Amino acid sequence: MSDKSQDAEPEYEETLPGEPDAPEDDAVEVEDPEVLADAEEEVAQADEDITIGEMEKGFTPEEQEAAAALAPVRRRTAKAPVRKKDTATRKRSEALAEHEDPYKASNPVEFAQQSASELKKVVWPTWPQTLTMFSAVLVFVLIMITYVGFLDFGFGWLMLQLFGS
Repeated sequence: MSDKSQDAEPEYEETLPGEPDAPEDDAVEVEDPEVLADAEEEVAQADEDITIGEMEKGFTPEEQEAAAALAPVRRRTAKAPVRKKDTATRKRSEALAEHEDPYKASNPVEFAQQSASELKKVVWPTWPQTLTMFSAVLVFVLIMITYVGFLDFGFGWLMLQLFGS
């Protein structure tokens, strides 16, 4: 399991010469503007799906040596955000151990006392809230009764038409 946090800096960064985030010392100077214009035109016409390996096939031996002499491409890896846990994961022995239930009643009188104390904690609705909820449930039930009644009537009529009386 990784112990790295989201704030940890990556061990290395990805930079390629000519990218906006590339450092200034990797800048390439072109002495001949015509060569630069030709290269830009060639790149604009090139298919975007060409891989680096396909591009290197047409290199001359001098260009291959120059490419090998360049610094290796470094990639910046993304790290998933990791949230620190508040408590340690419990051990298997702790998970298997029986825990004492604080609400376990030892006799019926204690059970009744615990039930009464829990009922005192309940937030009971006011009378207008009770009437509003009752009427909403009543209307919904009446709508469902009507819907199921129509379905029953329709299927009964269909069965009589198909199989006769």
